[in-house]
Amino acid sequence: MRKIKLFTPYVSWRAIWNTIRVLRCGQLAEGPQVKKFEQEFASKFGFERVLAVNSGTSALELAYELAGIKEGDEVITPVLTCTATNIPLIRRKAKIIFADTDYDLNVDIEDVKRKITLNTKAIVFVHYGGNNRGLEELIQITKERNIILIEDAAQVVGSEYWGKADFTCVSLQAIKTLTSGDGGILICKNEELHNKGKRLRWFGYDRDQKQKMGDTDLLEAGYKYHMNDVSAAIGLGNLAVIDKIIAHRKALMKIYKKHGAIAGVWFCSMLVKDRKGLMKFLKEKGVETGVHHYRNDQYTLFGGRQVLKKMDEIENHYMLLPLHHKVSFADAERICDLIKQYEKI
Repeated sequence: MRKIKLFTPYVSWRAIWNTIRVLRCGQLAEGPQVKKFEQEFASKFGFERVLAVNSGTSALELAYELAGIKEGDEVITPVLTCTATNIPLIRRKAKIIFADTDYDLNVDIEDVKRKITLNTKAIVFVHYGGNNRGLEELIQITKERNIILIEDAAQVVGSEYWGKADFTCVSLQAIKTLTSGDGGILICKNEELHNKGKRLRWFGYDRDQKQKMGDTDLLEAGYKYHMNDVSAAIGLGNLAVIDKIIAHRKALMKIYKKHGAIAGVWFCSMLVKDRKGLMKFLKEKGVETGVHHYRNDQYTLFGGRQVLKKMDEIENHYMLLPLHHKVSFADAERICDLIKQYEKI
């Protein structure tokens, strides 16, 4: 019986070849490959200011720093997301306001509206699985109320509508649609903040100036968030074939959607009655499924559970289905048929 994994990294032969060349050249740290990757990523997706960093979480950390989020600031953020979205806010001692989720697993925009106050400093929009529903409305709301909007776009590459917020944070982690092994991208609308982010990702130094002059003064306390040339080489190789990767995922999405799934470009989710039983049944048939992200308010770190009507309703009913290059169209149809078969039992 052929087994289908929930996630499988995509590494192109071009990525392998690029990496070998970098490993043999002796320049492993941030160098020409990082600059080239930033330029090609920006060109491919139509962005002006792109910063490559060592993880999507680092991109979020930098975005929150550049947004000026500090102790006591109210930040509205989805309750259903990777904990990486919200852990940096805890470190900044911000006041997290959890918004409910909707039935497509993206944030409930109406609940966000209800929770905006005069003290709201920022709103975080998460493209859950690559879903962009709600972003356009939030752009208008934040513009009218002078609130900072941050996109946690960790899962978004391949979606049609993203990169529209003040800050957009992309993940290039191993199992993402576009991977650099591990890495991230920060997209800033503001040029001054982009330049500051460029300094902060490497201790606070202007790297170009430091390489020319040997040493320069430090005015800001930065981080070690820069990408290296090995990761950039992997990213460049996979970026060269990203259209092929996305096209296959979108074709799978159509099959899953036809059978009632909530298909995004990275996650394919489904609401089911008996999640535990169905996951066990599919595993016996060689199909790996999962949940992956959980409501963040279940963790003590975030203060404990809250009453969130829709999240309370669906928290035991959503699950993920395999959506990647090693899933064939026949596989997707078979998975959907197995789900129907179980539901009839």
